[in-house]
Parts: sequence; C-alpha cells; structure tokens
Amino acid sequence: MSLINFFGYIGEFDIKVKENQVITEEHHINNRITDVALNKIINILDNIDPDLDIKYIAIGTSNAPINDSDTQLGAEIWRGQPISSVNNATGQFVTNFTVLDSEAVGDWEEIGIFCGDAATGTANTGTMLSRILFSRTKTALEEIEVSRTDRVVRN
Repeated sequence: MSLINFFGYIGEFDIKVKENQVITEEHHINNRITDVALNKIINILDNIDPDLDIKYIAIGTSNAPINDSDTQLGAEIWRGQPISSVNNATGQFVTNFTVLDSEAVGDWEEIGIFCGDAATGTANTGTMLSRILFSRTKTALEEIEVSRTDRVVRN
C-alpha cells in the first residue's frame, strides 16, 4: 500500500467593515492563486527565488470573472502596503491591511494582492498572487480591515 502525500496552497480573505471603530460587516472569501504565483512557488524546488514577498493590496472597479491567468486587476484605483504580517502557525502566513476612511472611497469590485521586488505603489506592478471579487460602495465613514491568510497544507 502506498502513501499518497497531498500538498496544497490556500488563500483566504477576512474583511471587516468598520464605522466609528464598530464592526458593521464581516466577510470571509476564499480565492484562487494565479498561475504566475503557482509557478513562482514551484520554482523553489529548482533553487529559483520565488520573489513573492507580499507588498501591496490593490482595489479595482472591474467585475470581470476571476481567471487563473490574471496578472493584474481589471481597473486598479488604489494601493496600500501591509500594516503587519506574521508567520503564526506551521505552514501559515497572515498579512493585515487597513483601508482608512479617507482612502479608496467609491465603487469597489475587486481586490488583489501584489508581491515581489517589482511591486511598487504604481498600479499594475508586481506579481499578482491572488484576486477576489468584492462589490461595495465604500464611503468616507468606513475603515476596512483586510486580513489575508496564506496556508500550505498536506494530508
């Protein structure tokens, strides 16, 4: 009898909408990891640096369906850097972002996470790790906290 070892990569978003420091909404969204990110992860086995350090969250206005081959948001309107990150368990890494009340006010349809040395504050730079659809009209009264959990699993 052979033992089959399963390996997987999971990305999840936990989103909290706050008004006056009070949570008014919470969302949990699983996502797909992009083809480019998966290929960079597998490059580790060939001694190639994956260059996947998480640098930015980005907000966009496109509601185009998620596609594994996505490399950027459909219509990016805002970017922000993480406020913290922690390797808090075996095979798990959490990155936290906050979109302040004065930031990214308006219509949202998509959220992306961008990585690597090429990721800057400029739209469409870096490697897109993941993308989710998240539809809302953000007001100047809302602060939005996004917690991104990346998890490597085995059976």
